Amino acid sequence: MPKEQTEERTPILGTKGASGDATSVYKRRWYIVLVFSIGTFIQACAWNSWGPITASAEAVFGWHDSQIGMLANDANIGYMVTVLLFCYFMDVKGLRISTLICAVLLFVGAAIRCITMEPTVMTVCSPIASVLFGIGSTVLFAGPPKFSSVWFPPEQRTFATAIVSFANYFGNAMGFIIGPLMVSSPTTVCENSTHLNSTLELADIATTMPAINISNTSCVTVCVNKSDLIVEIRHLMYVHAGIAALFLVMVIVYFPDKPPKPPSNTASMERTEWLKGLRMLAKNSSFWLVVFASMISNGVLGQWVTVLYINLKTYGITQNQAGYMGFWQTLVGCTAGLVIAWFSDMFMRRMKLILLFLFLAATLATFWFTAICEKYIPFDITSLYTSCILIGVFINGGVPLFYEITCEASYPVAEGVTGGVMTLVNGIFGILFLFVMYIKDIGTNWMNWALLGSHLAALPLLALFTERYRRTDLDLTVAKRSSSVSGDVQVDR
Repeated sequence: MPKEQTEERTPILGTKGASGDATSVYKRRWYIVLVFSIGTFIQACAWNSWGPITASAEAVFGWHDSQIGMLANDANIGYMVTVLLFCYFMDVKGLRISTLICAVLLFVGAAIRCITMEPTVMTVCSPIASVLFGIGSTVLFAGPPKFSSVWFPPEQRTFATAIVSFANYFGNAMGFIIGPLMVSSPTTVCENSTHLNSTLELADIATTMPAINISNTSCVTVCVNKSDLIVEIRHLMYVHAGIAALFLVMVIVYFPDKPPKPPSNTASMERTEWLKGLRMLAKNSSFWLVVFASMISNGVLGQWVTVLYINLKTYGITQNQAGYMGFWQTLVGCTAGLVIAWFSDMFMRRMKLILLFLFLAATLATFWFTAICEKYIPFDITSLYTSCILIGVFINGGVPLFYEITCEASYPVAEGVTGGVMTLVNGIFGILFLFVMYIKDIGTNWMNWALLGSHLAALPLLALFTERYRRTDLDLTVAKRSSSVSGDVQVDR
């Protein structure tokens, strides 16, 4: 047997289950996390391409606010239409081929935006790219629970899910930084334009008088750095395409479906057949309570932050300020997710209590942000930054817990199906939020109230949810039986 194959089959950590089947944990799982995280990073970064550079994109391509919002919506639509199909594919064909297809779609989507910066072509190519990003994100966005259950033991599953979730939010956050750093704001000047309306000749008056010109002078706004913006946006598109190419190459080189031996007993157990699993989810009231509680709020917040500049420009917030605000909200929020996930792994049966606290705190932070914008309290940029960041801490910080608690509530339905349905609901609420922007003369004040309402709607749903840890209970039961029979102590080497 080749040396490489021998190493592949050598467990880092091994025990015998009650049934005699070995369970092992492999160090290469951290490489798999890295690859998956790079994919979620570039997917989120590319998805959030245009919102942080709205003013620049509008100056170069002649777009409007509604078109910027629709580019994010195109990705949502592509995701929603295909997510269940890809979840089926992921459960039937495995993680490798599913992830490879998504990597190809992400690269193609990023590459077609590099073809030309000609406005007419970009107006066509950008929506197509957004749809490809949406389809390419299906496994990356819905797959973390499946991925963590296949590669990680029970005591590391939530943390592994949190790492991938962190990469997703970090990509979204870097979209707020990379865009404004690489693409400068448009510089405009007002050029006077005189239009001759009419000439009045007084021919009937005996005294000779010159003709009187009645004219109108108007100001035409002209972008004087448009050529620089075109080059900068092209370079931004190159960066996205380069990272997408790296992800594709890494998946091709090494990304197996699963480890040679499962990390836990439940990881090796057969899951419910796909269609039967969907029917079971449809009848599972506890599952729907926690899904709607999490995805109403996360769906709205995910789109709210991508149009943050559009929301705040009426209050004098610049494109760069909105970018940094979105960056810090997302970065601090996803970092909080890692800490909260690590903490919840130590207290595995307290997820609901933790989530209730997070959502209550998020409601207060959102009300603070809304009160500042509505001038109920004095407008202060520091307070606006602080409240915006706290929203991200309390909502984004709870995402890994929601992934895990829904998989616990839906077990033995496959994690891919559960994650797909969960993120499908997320996309529905995100699309509804962005479609409101198309209502004529609706303005932007409604955005903050919609975000606040999503948190308030989630609280009673979460309070009604009954915690069940079917998957964890089974793992612990089998592990205890195995330990009593073999007396082995598991050590990570």
